[in-house]
Amino acid sequence: KTMKDALNNVNGWVTGLVTIFKSVIVFFVFANILYSTGTNPIGGLIDLVNSFVGGGLAGLLALIVFASFTK
Repeated sequence: KTMKDALNNVNGWVTGLVTIFKSVIVFFVFANILYSTGTNPIGGLIDLVNSFVGGGLAGLLALIVFASFTK
């Protein structure tokens, strides 16, 4: 039971962090639309996905695992 509680605790933390990252990305996208901030959050996301895809099959599997955490 303790291991299950520990995994639930870690899952809760990861879910919280993913929610925070999503909020920050949305904030920067809207801030970049309203003001010329000099940041390019969409380009950063594209570069991140391209780095996974550029890794071949292992990169694609890593992208799938990464995407499964964002549910």
